[in-house]
Amino acid sequence: MLIEFEGENTGRITMFGDVATKLLKLMGQSGQPEGALREEDIPEALSHLKLALANMQEPETEDDEEAETPVSLHTRAQPLIELLESSIEKGGYFMWKEQ
Repeated sequence: MLIEFEGENTGRITMFGDVATKLLKLMGQSGQPEGALREEDIPEALSHLKLALANMQEPETEDDEEAETPVSLHTRAQPLIELLESSIEKGGYFMWKEQ
């Protein structure tokens, strides 16, 4: 499953469903594959997301150069954070839906 995020006056991004659901929950949302935020609710959701990520411990990785290093949730959240910030700057609603 893929989830597409889009602001009314911004671009859009697509994420894998499991990561998108985690990030939605960190934003204080239900994690449902479809939803929306009113313009006035976006700053609070962004604040929840940033605070949750700041308080989250990333798993330690081993120094084995051959081992595949997983992409952290912090890194995966960055495009969503930028899209939310852009939505705040440009105004309008913010929504997500399953693809």
